Amino acid sequence: MSGGTTPGHGAARQESDRRRGVAEGTAEDVLSLVLHDTPAALAAEFMAEHQRNQAPAPFSRPWPLATWPKVPTRFLMSSDDRFFPAEFTRKMVTERLGFQPDEMPGDHSPMLGHPKELADRLEAYRAAL
Repeated sequence: MSGGTTPGHGAARQESDRRRGVAEGTAEDVLSLVLHDTPAALAAEFMAEHQRNQAPAPFSRPWPLATWPKVPTRFLMSSDDRFFPAEFTRKMVTERLGFQPDEMPGDHSPMLGHPKELADRLEAYRAAL
């Protein structure tokens, strides 16, 4: 992992959107982009009461360290995430962390759409320490 490199998220999203049939330049609504696997009522409640805009810093500033700290690390990804496409995430984890990510079903917010499976996975990680 090298600080300052650009991971290519924008291009990966464009390619993923193209494969899903989203027209270039189309602004996809949040429900379709990040909550498509969350139960509709819960997604609507989330959008009405809890949704906040993402700060731009994580997408505009390079990672400040040359290597990942020497701490136990796992990466659990949602395989149906449209915001961070699976191919992009697998590549970043493999290249930058040096291992394959674990995967579970779900959209960008698995804590809403798959809370039990997410909790079970996190508990298994904790128990393995």
